Amino acid sequence: MNHSEEIKNKLDIVDVIGEYLNLKSAGSNFRGLCPFHNEKTPSFMVSPDKQIWHCFGCGKGGDILSFIMEIEGLSFIETLKLLAPRAGVVLDNKDLVDNSVKSKLLKILDLSSKYYNFILNSDKGNQKRNSEIREYLKNRGLSDSAIDYWQIGYSPDSYDDLIKFLKSKKFSDLDIQLAGMSFKSEKGAYLNRFRNRIMFPINDINGQVIAFTARINPNVVDDKVSGKYINSPQTEVYDKSRVLFALDKAKMAVKEKDEIILVEGQMDAISVFEAGFKNVSAVSGTALTTYQLNLIKRYTKNIILAFDSDSAGENATDRGISEALKMGFNLKIVSLKDGQDPDDIVRNNPDDFKLALDQAQNIMDYYFDRELLNININDISQKNKAVSQILSIIVKLYNKVEQDFWLKELSQRAKVDEIFLREELQKISKNIDKISINAYSKKEEKDLSAGVVSTWEDKLLESLMSLVLKFNDYGEYVFNNLGVDFISGKYQEFYNSWLIYYNKNKKIDYSGLLEYLTDNKPEFLDLLKKIALISDFYWPDDLITHEQAKGEIIKNLLEIKKNYFKRLINEDNDKLILAEKNGQEVGPIMERLKNWNEELKKIISE
Repeated sequence: MNHSEEIKNKLDIVDVIGEYLNLKSAGSNFRGLCPFHNEKTPSFMVSPDKQIWHCFGCGKGGDILSFIMEIEGLSFIETLKLLAPRAGVVLDNKDLVDNSVKSKLLKILDLSSKYYNFILNSDKGNQKRNSEIREYLKNRGLSDSAIDYWQIGYSPDSYDDLIKFLKSKKFSDLDIQLAGMSFKSEKGAYLNRFRNRIMFPINDINGQVIAFTARINPNVVDDKVSGKYINSPQTEVYDKSRVLFALDKAKMAVKEKDEIILVEGQMDAISVFEAGFKNVSAVSGTALTTYQLNLIKRYTKNIILAFDSDSAGENATDRGISEALKMGFNLKIVSLKDGQDPDDIVRNNPDDFKLALDQAQNIMDYYFDRELLNININDISQKNKAVSQILSIIVKLYNKVEQDFWLKELSQRAKVDEIFLREELQKISKNIDKISINAYSKKEEKDLSAGVVSTWEDKLLESLMSLVLKFNDYGEYVFNNLGVDFISGKYQEFYNSWLIYYNKNKKIDYSGLLEYLTDNKPEFLDLLKKIALISDFYWPDDLITHEQAKGEIIKNLLEIKKNYFKRLINEDNDKLILAEKNGQEVGPIMERLKNWNEELKKIISE
């Protein structure tokens, strides 16, 4: 048994996934809200018997290793390293070698971070410059220990010092560029991306360096220097929409306090953290995304937004609120006055920041005040605009009880009949649904135009096979009426293996199929487990009778056959057009088309 199998056998998938999600018993399985997409009704299933998980909303699924890889953003080797100690498995040296691109980039970034920190703390080189930068950081409230804790460093005013250092560690020019640490000039030379800047490493949730924010040396006065702050470009390991700065350091405090303080910039997060508010993280200059919110949801459902008080901060707040409300977060907002940001406040007086946190408003109170306090309630245009703005927020609330409460509040404060408000809310809700459907349709069209085959037929066959697995005595009917030719794509060989097993044993049962596939087609074991989970999810014993199952089986069989003949007709129509264009014989094609259409009519009439 290899180490990955040993880890899977020794760890219980329900226990591991249960640390990330709130799982509830659903018969022999467990169910919860999927962490990989936004949903209100649980469609994420975990099977303790089969040691697999599958989401019937977004389609993702797999075993305990794939779940950790997906939710933690780890490579296969990194996942083994994480789970092996817990499973009591000792990995061999060969298991620890990870030659993937991602692993290589992470090594480059880790070495770069250590290099920059060494330069800043070194007595060699430009001591005066290093001393000035450390003095600047101390004036910003950062002690020597804080500088080391955050691995803050300095990139010298050199075009190739880092590149030479990394190449001495056997990394290529291309590797360094892919990590975002260099770029290629117009003349073809590789140059350092960061020069003469204070370097702030950005870590992922596991504490690995994945990027940098770089602040220009404060002692430099040069109009030609671009950007006070510049960031690493997007790479294989860094996507700013998928990371929250300092969450790796803050996550335990967030979990303990059951609350996270979100600020906008790295320096804000560092200053607030160093002032004693350890449950702080930063959005790194972008609005909150669904992925970031899913990260937060592992530790808390309570968010305090402490963004800058300027208009840019307010806009960022608005953009992030929508997704957070949809996902059921409890939101509060801190009102920062006089153009201050959290960094300014905590450096002047940490108690002022604590007071601001204590006085944070519920997000709905904030919107009510913002929209209604400074308007003339008798001016119909102002009133309409304010009410529309507030309704656009109420409609996003996760909880219907909350919606009801705030509609009543809006009715009283805006002096508008509650019935009219509910009608308007319903209109807004329908428009949102319509937009979502259109967006989904456009995505499907884009996928099809890009050559992505629709999974509709796959889903039909999954449904059919899950029914056969649950109602074994219908196996003979299905296999006698559905040949392998009717199946296309990845499921054709899988279905054929079921057919072979049935012809040998004259029955269909999960344990028998599992043994047969293990010996003959092990590549299909995960698919079989998925089908079994679909069977439990869609066809629980208390919700479907034997007769209803028969009806579903017949319906699925007919749909699969209809799709098959429609596909043949479309293919031959294309061949016909091409043959006519090239002046070729079209008789055989016409004959086939006639046969396909007749077969399709028979099926439709059944």
